[in-house]
Amino acid sequence: MLGAFYPQRRLADFVLGVSAQPCPGCGGEPPERGHAYCLGCSVELRVMDRVDALGLEQELAWRMPVVSVHALWWAEAGSRAEALYKALKFGGRRTLGPALGRAMARHRERMAPLPDGLVPVPTTIHRTWSRGYNQAHLLAEGMAAHASLPVYPHLLQRLEGGRNLARLGRNQRNEQAKRDFVQARTVDGGPYRTDQRDLNGLHLLLVDDVMTSGATLEQCGNLLIRRGARLSVMVLARRRNRI
Repeated sequence: MLGAFYPQRRLADFVLGVSAQPCPGCGGEPPERGHAYCLGCSVELRVMDRVDALGLEQELAWRMPVVSVHALWWAEAGSRAEALYKALKFGGRRTLGPALGRAMARHRERMAPLPDGLVPVPTTIHRTWSRGYNQAHLLAEGMAAHASLPVYPHLLQRLEGGRNLARLGRNQRNEQAKRDFVQARTVDGGPYRTDQRDLNGLHLLLVDDVMTSGATLEQCGNLLIRRGARLSVMVLARRRNRI
């Protein structure tokens, strides 16, 4: 009887206790099972290529030494890419994280060698509690699962009480980021001591959801580099203004 009212895929969701949510990129029909977003969004998304990656690398190279910098998408205001990362970051769509992380890993592996491990950009305990997760950690977990790599979420810490970087200008973001992010624990989980070089020789990939000014990536990246790491960066999306 239920089959008369529910299409087959919706019926399966009903039986499994999973509600079929609209596509997080456009708000339209739910994506096909196993996909993070619909076919229409996949056509609209602006995937970054090797030339784009070189541009990103140049953006950060004068601020810190980097091996490589990559992003999966360009994200203009009002774009499907913006809608997708906001659905993950603010919309509670937790399952997007690992799925998009796997997409990031597939994209990067065509252009750059594997790192030794991944470091998600940390968020505050309060934000993790209110959202239920750290979106950068979910992306890193998805990438790690695809490439069979370790994740080190404990190396850095974001302190409570900082101002929201999204509401600040470029110079203010840089100054605030320097106060927000600090060393936390060593690679093996012990307490970090000042000037400790526990990451010597490790090629680490710093992972975040979005790059805007690069202030967060710069501060977190420099903290890892000071401990001896070789650094690469991967973000889900690079924000840019419409041309």
